[in-house]
Amino acid sequence: MKNDRKIIFNIKEKRGKPKAFLNKLLVKWQKKLQMTDWKLDLQIVDFKRTDYRQSGDFVANLKKKTASILITWNPFRGDEEYTLVHELVHVLLYDYDKSCENELIKNKVSKAKHDLYLEKLENLAHHLTRILLGRSDR
Repeated sequence: MKNDRKIIFNIKEKRGKPKAFLNKLLVKWQKKLQMTDWKLDLQIVDFKRTDYRQSGDFVANLKKKTASILITWNPFRGDEEYTLVHELVHVLLYDYDKSCENELIKNKVSKAKHDLYLEKLENLAHHLTRILLGRSDR
């Protein structure tokens, strides 16, 4: 039920924080979130969505405990740390999310109910990210 997405890797034009800086943030947050048993990497990408402007995403394998955090080369937030932590929160919630998605698909819920689930999941990820960063600004 997820939107098809097109992601372009190995972008030549890059703006925002240098990748070395972002990798240091990834290591910092991996420790803080007690995810040291995960193999994580960071990819700078370009999202080619037409339905909204996306700043981050992730690709995870729960069995292998691996995940790639995807951050756009042109972050619309201008806050790469927020995007990074937000995507790590999604990785932490992914097992739960995947179970819920499977139930929704199995029970053939309406698009409206599925969208409501996704909205609530996104709100939870935003809320937890703000708490982790000690912010109330978003």
